[in-house]
Amino acid sequence: MRAIIIDSQPLVRIGILRMLEHLPGLGPIHSTDPEALRGLPMTDERVLVVYGMSSEAADNWGLLRRLHRRMPQARILLLSDNIWLHVPASLQVCGVMAQAPKSASIERLEAAIQHLLGHADAMPQPAPCSEARQPLHPPGTMLATAAR
Repeated sequence: MRAIIIDSQPLVRIGILRMLEHLPGLGPIHSTDPEALRGLPMTDERVLVVYGMSSEAADNWGLLRRLHRRMPQARILLLSDNIWLHVPASLQVCGVMAQAPKSASIERLEAAIQHLLGHADAMPQPAPCSEARQPLHPPGTMLATAAR
């Protein structure tokens, strides 16, 4: 299966490209900026897409819809800095099959991609607590400090 990496950050694209190069079952891997999405060819083939959301969420949803019109069989892994992101039901029909935080471990991302490739034994594992964003000050510590 062919793969496409879409992210506005070149270093993120390179890192994901290096990870995908080692996964079996993937053919040519193309990496591009979200702005170049208009130049992607229309196709009915199954394509794996790793889509890194940028800070402009409104643009992201429009780009995902455009991607779906150009590649209706795409299987999309959505990566976001917003770990609380919920994919609207209207986008699930656009090929968004899985989502993960950009801070996810390599093993978790590989498992999600393997799952999208159809390997049933590669279900994505829940993120360990070390991957979750922690508050700068745990609840209650600010109050205890202020009381002193």
